[in-house]
Amino acid sequence: MYPMKNRYLFPISFLAIVACHETKTPVESTDAAPPAQEAAKAGNATTASNTLQITEPCAVFYSPDSIKLEKIKKENGEEAFYTITDDNLNYFADSNIFLESKGVKTVTAQKGKISFTSKDGKTTTINLNDEKYTWEVFLFNGKTVTNADISDIENEYEKYMKP
Repeated sequence: MYPMKNRYLFPISFLAIVACHETKTPVESTDAAPPAQEAAKAGNATTASNTLQITEPCAVFYSPDSIKLEKIKKENGEEAFYTITDDNLNYFADSNIFLESKGVKTVTAQKGKISFTSKDGKTTTINLNDEKYTWEVFLFNGKTVTNADISDIENEYEKYMKP
């Protein structure tokens, strides 16, 4: 009778462990942009109907979605595409590090629109679905917004953001 218990003990234990094991569904993440709710937490930014509302000084980072990336790849060829992408991602990283070191709040935008509202109530809206926007850093000093040259972010900061 003892050998019979051993024979069933392992399969029953194994089934109990497997049946009670909860697997977590992996969350798909992209380096390009966090969900809109996360992006809105940085600074005084909110999202409404696919429009990111910005009301205080910050830098807004935008990188192209997969549709725009495919178009860029088709227009420039595969080899040039990877060079362009690599260069822009390096400029993005350098810009982010520099701006954060200066205490500038950063927000990541996804496709849609960005609406910048100045302290005097003037609103500037940028449609990110426009083909001309690829890897962009928009600097908003509370009054005006500018599309910064990410290859020269230090001078752009001095011109538009320095207090």
